[in-house]
Amino acid sequence: MAEALLQATAVSRNFGGLRAVDGVSLSCETGRVHAVIGPNGAGKTTLINLLSGDLAPSAGRITYKGRDITGMPAHRISRLGIGRSYQRTNIFPEFTLWQNCWLAAQSREASSLRFVAPANAQQSVRARTETALSTAGLEAKADTAARAVSYGEQRQLEIAMLLAMDPDVLLLDEPLAGMGADESAYVIDLIRRVAPDHGIVLIEHDMDAVFAVADTLTVMVDGVILESGRPDDIRDSARVREAYLGDELGGAGGDGP
Repeated sequence: MAEALLQATAVSRNFGGLRAVDGVSLSCETGRVHAVIGPNGAGKTTLINLLSGDLAPSAGRITYKGRDITGMPAHRISRLGIGRSYQRTNIFPEFTLWQNCWLAAQSREASSLRFVAPANAQQSVRARTETALSTAGLEAKADTAARAVSYGEQRQLEIAMLLAMDPDVLLLDEPLAGMGADESAYVIDLIRRVAPDHGIVLIEHDMDAVFAVADTLTVMVDGVILESGRPDDIRDSARVREAYLGDELGGAGGDGP
């Protein structure tokens, strides 16, 4: 197995008397998609918030490329190379797709707050913007305002903005939420295309999508890991069927009733 880019070891998060995440360990490697599934309230988004720095763990340790980043604020973790999307679309609707990606790329330059930046920095920003839009299949709409494109394209734009920041790790929180079948299929293909150069942690409720794209599947229930392993093993798990997926799991791979 490849060396982990991002590693969580026995992380927990308490909210008063509630332990939303309880002793969870998870790893993310380059070229692999690690999907996290579970019922509402299982602690999935809290876990992503811990990995991204939006929340600090109550216990446990998080490392990135071997460096301890436990409790580091989100803006510093982002600059290290960990990009994160949210359940709600997080874009600038009045700006064009190009401007959205350009701002994301510019944020990674040391000169991002200068009014006059070196020419080589501007060239780097432009190149990352163009590559991100092309990868997401949005180059033809680069000059279109983000509010004027479809919801699915707005979600693609959010991923493009992450790519423009040149991260090693992508934390994707329900990127298919609210999409139709065609839009979902495109985003699944996009995730497949970017996976070889990134480590990806994916939270998603669409079981067909999860089983189509995941290399590793972790099932969370009540803040703890029920099981983790290859998707085929999870599909065949009686414990997972009983606790969460039931007949839905069988439909995900066509192997069930």
